[in-house]
Amino acid sequence: MRKSIKIFAMLCIVVTVFVNVAFATSTTSATYTPGFMRISKVTLQNIPSKVEGKVTFSGMTENEKIKILVVKDEVQRWYDVKLEDGAFHEEIWLIDGTGNYTVSVLVHIVDRKYRYGPTVKVENLTEVNRFTVPTLHVESNHEEIIELANEITKNSKTDIEKARSIHDWVSSNITYDYEKYYRQLEKNFDNEYGALHTFRTGTGVCYDYSNLVAALGRAVGLQVKVVKGDYAAPGRNELHAWNEIYISEENRWITLDSTFAASSFTKDYFDNSFDFIYHKILEVY
Repeated sequence: MRKSIKIFAMLCIVVTVFVNVAFATSTTSATYTPGFMRISKVTLQNIPSKVEGKVTFSGMTENEKIKILVVKDEVQRWYDVKLEDGAFHEEIWLIDGTGNYTVSVLVHIVDRKYRYGPTVKVENLTEVNRFTVPTLHVESNHEEIIELANEITKNSKTDIEKARSIHDWVSSNITYDYEKYYRQLEKNFDNEYGALHTFRTGTGVCYDYSNLVAALGRAVGLQVKVVKGDYAAPGRNELHAWNEIYISEENRWITLDSTFAASSFTKDYFDNSFDFIYHKILEVY
């Protein structure tokens, strides 16, 4: 699982956004009339100007691919959109605090290039604990994830037991995807990521392992962080991903690494501080 370059490709979406002024500009705000509006071949249902923790995007599009871009202050977050015969329905949790957000539909042009479609400005009135809700690639609200999480933890009573059950299941049932890893080394980032994809395929890279642990944990009420950081052992320095889970009965966070556990015969990388002396945190989400 050695990584020869320092890159966390699975977390990056490098997209050039082109604005087609015939449809919208980067400062476009949606002005709603009753029912729907149409911009850039996207029909979007009305969205209230004030929301409680999340915003729901529903509508239709004639485009084959769209994304949602959420901006608050200097933070930008991209979200994939699932289309079924042109219809979409996405709940986006506003995890960067209360205040004003700009949320845009981005329409695919070619390769990794997009242009703006409908854009709305909303005020979030409710603080959200990002470690308990669905986020990018952590589909903790999907029925397949919920069903699996409940099955895995059916005999677990405490948070530590639930965390252990999830960690053991992921490390035992997911295989490391070396082909995806090597594609990333070649800077080919057009791969599918996330908890649901990892569960369905049974394979993934460290980011996928961590997303699946987070999704399963959040689905059964645990607070779970996905951690981006360095694995900085002697002679080895590479970007990596793992998890932290809050154990309420002990009032503490524990660290676990299901990716390393999957390939180790001597360590399980679960709540053992010695196993994590070379894990250096850069970011959590």
